[in-house]
Amino acid sequence: MTDLVLDQLVAHRGRPLFAPISEQIAPGTLVGVVGPNGAGKSSLLSAIIGRGIEHSGTARYGTTALGRLRPRQLAKVVSFVGQDTFAPNDLRVRDVVAVGARAAGHSADSGTRSMRALDRLGVAHLAERSYARLSGGERQLVQVARSLAQGAPVMLLDEPTSALDLSHQLTVLHALKERASAGHIVVVTIHDLTQALRWADRVAVIAGGAATFGTPADVLTTGLIRQVYGVTAEVFDSPSGSPTLSLVRVSCPTATTFTRPRRAAS
Repeated sequence: MTDLVLDQLVAHRGRPLFAPISEQIAPGTLVGVVGPNGAGKSSLLSAIIGRGIEHSGTARYGTTALGRLRPRQLAKVVSFVGQDTFAPNDLRVRDVVAVGARAAGHSADSGTRSMRALDRLGVAHLAERSYARLSGGERQLVQVARSLAQGAPVMLLDEPTSALDLSHQLTVLHALKERASAGHIVVVTIHDLTQALRWADRVAVIAGGAATFGTPADVLTTGLIRQVYGVTAEVFDSPSGSPTLSLVRVSCPTATTFTRPRRAAS
């Protein structure tokens, strides 16, 4: 496995959504992308794969520019779970998950990989059910399972826990952390800052046209949270030792203009 390199990468929607990003993300890293609504978090993921949005700069896996790869080639390098990822309603769940495995060239054992991924997320009982009969949260779990079955070295997931109950949120985050610990690169957008503090190795804050990368402890400070979200918060370690965020009060009706802080040390 090799690094994911972002070289002056910018997403555009008529204008640049954030300052050019130049970062090198090593295998074994889970990156949590946080920021207010509309700041460009989802657009960053689209810009990385070079699809669905106008962009400048490049994203490379080693020396390979991802935006130049054909879909089948890209599937061997990157798995992508968007907020509105589509699957035909007439397919069974196990077949939807197997699409990921087959796309990455794992046709011979796609069934085994699919069932293993569903079981890891605690939803193996859904395997024979029609995708059309699933709830929103169940569909989200199936799409994450598809990404796991695909087994690509780079995983991009856009708010994969947004529709899930607490138990399944933890299950998904545990599974993604396992993949990162096994040497994959996992980039996930997330709104829950406590989850970002707990699970991410690095955090990217997209806000006010700036993009700031660093460790959760260095980046998710009370001052930055106040600037970005207009919220007063306290960051502390829970009795178990896990970092925790307590929201105290709204400091102002809307977040103040975000000024990019000094770049945190890698």
